Amino acid sequence: MTRSKLFLLTTIVATIAAAPAVLRAQNSKVAAVDFERAVVQCAEGKKASEKFNTAVQAKQTELAQRQKDIDDGTKKLQNGARTLSDAAKADLQKDIDKKTTDLQRLNEDAQKELETMRDELLRPIAQKATALLNAMAEQQGYTMVVDVSNPQSNVVFVNPKFEITEELIKRIDAEAGKAPAASEAPKPGGTAPGANATRPPAAPATTAPKPPAPNATAPATTPRKPQ
Repeated sequence: MTRSKLFLLTTIVATIAAAPAVLRAQNSKVAAVDFERAVVQCAEGKKASEKFNTAVQAKQTELAQRQKDIDDGTKKLQNGARTLSDAAKADLQKDIDKKTTDLQRLNEDAQKELETMRDELLRPIAQKATALLNAMAEQQGYTMVVDVSNPQSNVVFVNPKFEITEELIKRIDAEAGKAPAASEAPKPGGTAPGANATRPPAAPATTAPKPPAPNATAPATTPRKPQ
């Protein structure tokens, strides 16, 4: 067999072997979704975010007032370093220490309370969004849906034609208009894992809390039909 015929045969065999893989690649459909934005920017998510931010601001106001009391006491102690008696200074320092301890405990309690509130407000919406996303992926024949709001997705480019966040938001709003109360909304298979906890009022809260990440639509995971 000549070298040219051997090369031609090798090329034909390689092409035939690669054909199934090429066909699979051509038939695959991948979409991208910003799941966090969909949950927060849907109608229910906006109401939940507003309620959450109101609670955060109330906690901030309370903590800020307590911090001011501590600062005022500290300033009084400093200004009276030469005029106050040792007993008066000791009592003032004791009061400052107590208020500082109380503030730390209140801050911890506020964090736990806000974390619980975030989950109660956003988890039902995230569960509903997960079920709707799974159904949409199955209906439209997507092989994979990538959550670009997940910092571990490592997505560097998304073609807007394959970005389905807005469509998901529309479906969530449409479902909310005809579905029962959130507590009765259908849940997808499994429980969505919690997201990073919202921090306590250490800084003004001007953005919505982060929702729980979707379970069945995590990066590099084939969407599945909700249970």
